[in-house]
Amino acid sequence: MDPDALVVYGTKAFPNVALLRLLAAEGLGADVSTRGELEFALRAAVPGDRIVFHGNNKSDEELEAAATAGALVVLDALDEAARARAAGVETVLIRVTPGIEAETHRAIQTAHAESKFGLVADDAVAAVSEARSAGLDVAGLHVHIGSQLTRSAESLLAVKRLVDVALRCRTELDWTPRVFDLGGGLAVRHSLAEPAVPQPEEFARELLVRLRQHWTEPARVIFEPGRSLVGTAGFTLYRVGALKRTTGVAYAAVDGGMSDNPRPQLYGSRYDALLANRADEPTTGTYRIAGKHCESGDVLIDSVELPAPRRDDLLAVPATGAYTLAMASNYNGVPRPAAVLVADGRAELIRRRESLDDLLAFDV
Repeated sequence: MDPDALVVYGTKAFPNVALLRLLAAEGLGADVSTRGELEFALRAAVPGDRIVFHGNNKSDEELEAAATAGALVVLDALDEAARARAAGVETVLIRVTPGIEAETHRAIQTAHAESKFGLVADDAVAAVSEARSAGLDVAGLHVHIGSQLTRSAESLLAVKRLVDVALRCRTELDWTPRVFDLGGGLAVRHSLAEPAVPQPEEFARELLVRLRQHWTEPARVIFEPGRSLVGTAGFTLYRVGALKRTTGVAYAAVDGGMSDNPRPQLYGSRYDALLANRADEPTTGTYRIAGKHCESGDVLIDSVELPAPRRDDLLAVPATGAYTLAMASNYNGVPRPAAVLVADGRAELIRRRESLDDLLAFDV
């Protein structure tokens, strides 16, 4: 890895002040895309020069907040340069849409031809020119092709196309980028049935080597990992409730579901599980893990082998550190769960469990 590279944590994966403090202490910054995510970073004392502010539809308030924080702002639309300058933003990147369909779920592809994110090559070159004319310091270019990426091929192609835009800018505008933000999106395995994925260091190294092959001038590199930092670090604990058998299916219901982990419904994602309080017992059957919500589709795991579950067993679901609690809701009036940080035999509450008072706090 490049020792001068800046790693900014994709806050959207799991926004939490205590977690951001831990990462900041290791020299990481924060990748944010809303005023709320920025506030998480600021309350964790992440320095402004380590914050990258994204967003395909940033409000004037968000641009002003980014400027006040001293964040690096990624311009995502042609009209954003003038608005950013008026808001007091000083330094920006231009997000390039390279026209690449990453091998991942369509909903989390972010660089295909119809993507709502970034600017196609011609518009990106125009945006560099307009931003400079507006008085902004255009530090470089940005690309991000999607989430849950299981291979590097499309990311390597995106790096090449990003450099192609940089070369055009150097020729047509006499402008040379000093920063290349290569995004993030590396996958983690949520289930043993999923194939192995590249290690983060290996993935980043491949992108860095490809960049240096095509761009030989000095430039700082930014990476934006999220899921790959926290995905496999998280476990969700559920309490088993109702047990029933239908024609061909044995159900075990748990005290959560699509309100705390909507990924099975959004992306068809599936997970593994074990009984945390009986982990040393042999499996005796196959079970479907259902949530408690009033939806037939509220199934967390379609099929998993377990010891025969009993009411009040604890079901542990691994690899739920990213895009689960971050995307949680209060559907059916279910309060969101607590989050606990565990390390070296110690446990620390970093997000308290919601109460019914919390649930009704905004009703008038």
